[in-house]
Amino acid sequence: MKSLSEIETTSKRASRAAGFSWGAAEEIGKSIRLLELFGLQGIKTLNQYYKLRKSQKFENLNLINENNISEKHPLCPITLGINFLDQIRGIEKFKKIIFNNVSYPLLIIPFLSRSSEIIGKKINLKFNNI
Repeated sequence: MKSLSEIETTSKRASRAAGFSWGAAEEIGKSIRLLELFGLQGIKTLNQYYKLRKSQKFENLNLINENNISEKHPLCPITLGINFLDQIRGIEKFKKIIFNNVSYPLLIIPFLSRSSEIIGKKINLKFNNI
């Protein structure tokens, strides 16, 4: 079994190799570490996502609204999670946030958890067509 530090480092390196910036790779590493800390399959899910990412297109959602729909391609959970963290102060005023067609939703959970910690309250989310 790998230590949490090794999990974070491995996730960062894999994310950088997959084409993400170092800043994004840092956030991904923290998130995968958090998933593994709680006994969820973070590394396995990230690996599956990166394998699929080579052959399938994913949409990057840059601006989060109350209703986020992707009809053409599934939303990238990593870009979505990072942008959610970056925009949390602006979107905390929304009563409910809906996401449609998010790929590998397990990967977005730690980003949402960290966002909730930042604003100090529960976020009302709804995921469709996962």
